[in-house]
Amino acid sequence: MNRKQMKWLFVLVGALVLLAACQAETELPPATLLIPTSIVPADVDTGGGQSTLPAPVTLTPVPTTIAETQPTATAVSATTTPIPPSSTPAAATTYRIAFVEDNDVLNVRSGAGVANGIVGELAPGVAGVSITGNGDLVSGSTWVPVTDGKVTGWVNGRFLTEVIPSAQFCADQAVLDLLAQLKTAVEQKDNVLLAQLIHPERGLRIRVNWWNPEVLLNGDARATLFTGSTSYDWGVHDGSGEPFVGSFSSEILPMLQEDLLRATEMRCNDILAGPTAGFVQLPEGYDALNYYSLYRPAADESGFDWGTWVVGVERWNGRYYLSYFVHFEWEI
Repeated sequence: MNRKQMKWLFVLVGALVLLAACQAETELPPATLLIPTSIVPADVDTGGGQSTLPAPVTLTPVPTTIAETQPTATAVSATTTPIPPSSTPAAATTYRIAFVEDNDVLNVRSGAGVANGIVGELAPGVAGVSITGNGDLVSGSTWVPVTDGKVTGWVNGRFLTEVIPSAQFCADQAVLDLLAQLKTAVEQKDNVLLAQLIHPERGLRIRVNWWNPEVLLNGDARATLFTGSTSYDWGVHDGSGEPFVGSFSSEILPMLQEDLLRATEMRCNDILAGPTAGFVQLPEGYDALNYYSLYRPAADESGFDWGTWVVGVERWNGRYYLSYFVHFEWEI
């Protein structure tokens, strides 16, 4: 029995249980930073352990199947243009702590790198952090001098994200251009284009279901996602608990083709979802970034066969980049 058949079996069982119970419950920088061209594993230095929303945007689904999609050449096509920097002025840029779990902290050190002593700490989600000078590259990570008015020192820049008000982000055409480029890259399986949309050091974080482990793809890994055979641990399958292991092209690409290319609704900073027995929420630390959700509703009356990709976007040095993908679907 393949994954799709297994999923539908659990869907059928779940539907019968819900009907029997007669009740369904759905829970429901102005500073110049170094951007290296060759990346090695980064130093991760953490401590150790809404506004009014716009209505959904209706999208035109792209009728693409896996078999219909052909790989492209390794060069960027003549019609492909890089995403331009946002026109929004970078004056008075401040940053927020991101990707740090609620029970952890971001260490502030006396110098760049974990070899330096800890002089303070910043809690998850803290905003109002300023970068006070140029960054230093240490073991593949850009460390930056910061202050929040109380603590001054150096942090790993990967755990900072620029603060952009939700209304400003949702109205920025540069973000929509980035998402359009993403859809083009997926539709054409264009390795080069996708790599251009991901910051080489900061990378792209992917989670299949918010509760599964994070996979961080950066450096050279960005350049072969649609054709590479490198296997990653995506966690476990919902329901069966079976290991979820495989390459980006074999495991993630089909879900992008099914749920991102065929999405018919899109909303900024709110997760569109169908009925589910699980929770629909972002992983801890991910909510520091703005995002769009792209939703493919179910094609049948059961309502269970839906899928959503939440695409986190951040601005770094005046340009928007893809930051994370989180996939949601009906859970048992």
